[in-house]
Amino acid sequence: MTFLDKFQLLKKSIPVQAFTGIDLENCEFTDYTYSSKNCYFCFDSYKLENSMYCVSCWGKNLVDCRSTYESELCYECMDCDRCYGSTYLSTCNGCKDCHFCAMCMSCSDCFGCVGLTHKQFCIFNKQYSEKEYHKKVDELKKESPEKILQMMLELKKKVPHPASHQSNNENCPYGNHIYDSKNSYWCFTGLSLENSGFIFEGGFLKNSWDCYALGVEARMMELCYELVDCLYNYHCAYLSNSDNCTNCYYSSDLRNCSDCFGCIGLTSKKYCILNNQLTKEKYEDAVVNIKKELGWKTR
Repeated sequence: MTFLDKFQLLKKSIPVQAFTGIDLENCEFTDYTYSSKNCYFCFDSYKLENSMYCVSCWGKNLVDCRSTYESELCYECMDCDRCYGSTYLSTCNGCKDCHFCAMCMSCSDCFGCVGLTHKQFCIFNKQYSEKEYHKKVDELKKESPEKILQMMLELKKKVPHPASHQSNNENCPYGNHIYDSKNSYWCFTGLSLENSGFIFEGGFLKNSWDCYALGVEARMMELCYELVDCLYNYHCAYLSNSDNCTNCYYSSDLRNCSDCFGCIGLTSKKYCILNNQLTKEKYEDAVVNIKKELGWKTR
């Protein structure tokens, strides 16, 4: 029986927890959510407070948002960054008190606008005075959200779209919705990435590839490959749903482990293979043989 066959048998035999969450307070019906409080029905989120029905978000008082970071008091926003007091935004950055807008940057008090930068008191891309703006917006708010969205989408068809939506990046080609990153390739919905590639909905990653995972500002996840739903790891590969691990491979549902290979559901363990405890010397010898079987290049 090969190593991978043994690993699959072990995986089927070990019970795992029903949900994943770290440092949570009063969070109900959440999963893969970290360092958050007072949240309901939120998933894949970090540092989220007083929010509900959010996916892949970071902020406060968010409702029905997706991939919205460092934002507050927002509703129905998607692929946004650093927005405040806004509703029905799509791919907007640094906007305040904006509604039904798309692809706007550093705008405030705009309604139904598309592709504007550093603008204020605009409605459907037309400039108004402050008094005229508020009067017109009060009238528009009597219409249904569906009608206003349709009007904005008609305007969106006439506005050229950038090939990639990025903000505060350096050398990040072939990706989209990337923020505060550098030297990263083919990344999508990423935040604070460095020297990484093929990342989807990941943040605070350095020298990592092929990941759907997350670090934190003070502790970037580094030197990782093929990680899914993981947090705070270093020098790991082929992990799923594992946190605070170092030098771990082909494992899942690990917590605070190091130097583990092919393990499931362990906590605070070291030098384990297929959940069996070994000495440091026996572990290192066994790992060399397993890597050869898997086709890894070894020194």
